[in-house]
Amino acid sequence: MDNMNLPGRGHNLPPEIDILPALPPEPSQEAVVLEMSAAAGSNEPPPFDLAAVTAFKMRVTAFADACGKWRDLGQIQNAEQSAKLTDFVSGARGIAKQIEDKRKSDKKVWDDKAKAVQAAYAPLIDIMDRALDSVKPMQADWLKRENERIAREKAEQERIARDKAAEAERMAAAAAARNDVIGEAEAEAARKEADKALRDAARQVSAKAGSATGGGRAMSLRKVKTAEIHSINGVYMHFREHPAVTELLQRLANEAVRQGVEFDPRILTVKIEEFAA
Repeated sequence: MDNMNLPGRGHNLPPEIDILPALPPEPSQEAVVLEMSAAAGSNEPPPFDLAAVTAFKMRVTAFADACGKWRDLGQIQNAEQSAKLTDFVSGARGIAKQIEDKRKSDKKVWDDKAKAVQAAYAPLIDIMDRALDSVKPMQADWLKRENERIAREKAEQERIARDKAAEAERMAAAAAARNDVIGEAEAEAARKEADKALRDAARQVSAKAGSATGGGRAMSLRKVKTAEIHSINGVYMHFREHPAVTELLQRLANEAVRQGVEFDPRILTVKIEEFAA
């Protein structure tokens, strides 16, 4: 990089108009090895070509410094500078393609291994999922019927408890009319027993499917909320300010105008921007 007269990273020196940097050369093997040694911090080999990544990193760092020099220029002044920048951009694209190609090459080895792992395990998991999905409705049906039975029992318990409470009130009134202290005490005891029976009847109890061996996890009905949409427009109005909705609509609109779809200008207009390519 010294041959390119590049200032250090983060520089704020004024640009030299007639000295415009080209792309940095590929680093020497010795420089790569030295950089790898300096960055070494683990005995475990990385899952990629470390030498290639190190070399690319050195080139990218040098390119970023050279790019800063071009940005210092601020504005292209003549055709010669424009032509040099074309070469700089073309070379940068070449480096980016090399990096991407190497990334794909390094990643493919692991992608192939991942596919092999997936191919080995996925069918087994699928069979297990299918088997479970086929029997879980049976358990759900039984649990629902058990909950209905429990509800009927609770209703009967509550009826009996209310009858006891009513009888306790009758006993209390009769004892009070007779000035019967013992009868009043008995009526109070009956009232407390009735209150306890009412509390027991009101206590929530849900059906559970226990384990026959004690080793399985007990199962019960689980409630899951999902939205059943009746008005798309109504739901849209609720979420219209959500960033995900904006992003989706922007993507769909971009695709539509690029395909030539015409919109009422009150809905959207086509904006054309120019980029160097």
